[in-house]
Amino acid sequence: MVTMTKQHLSRITSACSLPLLEEIAHKIEQEQRVRVEREPQTSLIMTKAKDSVSGQPFYLGEVLVTECTLSVDGQLGIGIVIGRQPLRAYCMAVIDAAHNAGLPVLDQWESQFHAEEQRIQEQHALEYARNAQSQVHFDTMEEYNDKR
Repeated sequence: MVTMTKQHLSRITSACSLPLLEEIAHKIEQEQRVRVEREPQTSLIMTKAKDSVSGQPFYLGEVLVTECTLSVDGQLGIGIVIGRQPLRAYCMAVIDAAHNAGLPVLDQWESQFHAEEQRIQEQHALEYARNAQSQVHFDTMEEYNDKR
């Protein structure tokens, strides 16, 4: 069985390549009985955040998500992803259900999951660096005068 936690696996599957997810879901469908409990559909959910000063939680606003619920050999799985992505939500639900069932079929993709995780982290680091270049640095008049 894949040694990752559900949360870790969800983070990877929500951002990894869709063809990889489709391949894994197709393999599981070939070997197991998959039953869709709730077709992929969009909905709005409230996004929770923490105030950086007080540390108190608050609701930031609504986010459009696509969610799907299904079962693999009677074990439920849920796929939720930001935006309109019905195929990704479906594949995530299949993988989640297989993970919940402890199916060994996921073991053969563990190295691909780790490679995708590395690629995602590199992509995020690149985006962060790009955003950091465009940050505006504000000096107060006092700091400005001190530099002269």
